Amino acid sequence: MSNIIAHKHAHFFHSSAQQANSAKLGMWLFLVTEVLLFSGLFVGYTVIKTLHPEMWKVASEQLNWQLGSINTIVLITSSWTVALAVRAAQTNKKGENNGKIVALLAFSILCAFGFMGIKYMEYSHKIHDGLLWGTKYFNHPEAIAHLKEGLKSTFGMSDVALSSPEILTQLKAHAAASSHEGEHLIHHYNSTVVYKDSLMTVEQGHLFFGIYFLLTGLHGIHVIIGGAILCWVMVGANKGRFYEDYYTPVEVGGLYWHLVDLIWIYLFPLLYLV
Repeated sequence: MSNIIAHKHAHFFHSSAQQANSAKLGMWLFLVTEVLLFSGLFVGYTVIKTLHPEMWKVASEQLNWQLGSINTIVLITSSWTVALAVRAAQTNKKGENNGKIVALLAFSILCAFGFMGIKYMEYSHKIHDGLLWGTKYFNHPEAIAHLKEGLKSTFGMSDVALSSPEILTQLKAHAAASSHEGEHLIHHYNSTVVYKDSLMTVEQGHLFFGIYFLLTGLHGIHVIIGGAILCWVMVGANKGRFYEDYYTPVEVGGLYWHLVDLIWIYLFPLLYLV
């Protein structure tokens, strides 16, 4: 007994082959528009990096390349399992590969969740440290001078380097009994000096994090959409809808997921390693 559901092409196509070719052509055209979208952002990336090379070097060091590397491995692995799922659908004669297709797609979807989970960790750290878009999150010499004056007047500290361990020790001692203004200064010190010491020496640091969140955020949206597509295809595979004569949804869904992977392969070195 067959474990597949025979597919009938839509009435406005002459054959299933024509329908499949039309679907793949439509997907390729859509992928071209996606490439054009990211190409414009890559131009913006190039302009900012060219105008502020020193800032870019300092700001990019705030990214965690280890987490980026893990995410790269996760996406490459998911693309491999998606390709295996397409091949399993192509060789599925009587439904013997239904379970294999479902398992491979499920693993790919788990990879998508894993990618977004790691990205959530990265975003949480950046948000906590104030490494965001907008100039108000970054401190320039005037703000540092103001911080020094505040520490001196509020806690009576001597004028030593802000990066000195002495200040951190004294702040911890004052933390329990500090006023609202003192608590604000302590928080300002932690978010400014402890986490962004090197960023204080360059201008326009917010531009890097603006393009970082724009590129990775847009890519993250594509990961979510791609994961939803794979879920839809997996449900169809579980019902036995895809076999050697009809696997178009698996193939076009895989094409979209490969684009998601390809874009990240460009983003990772451009943001984390350059």
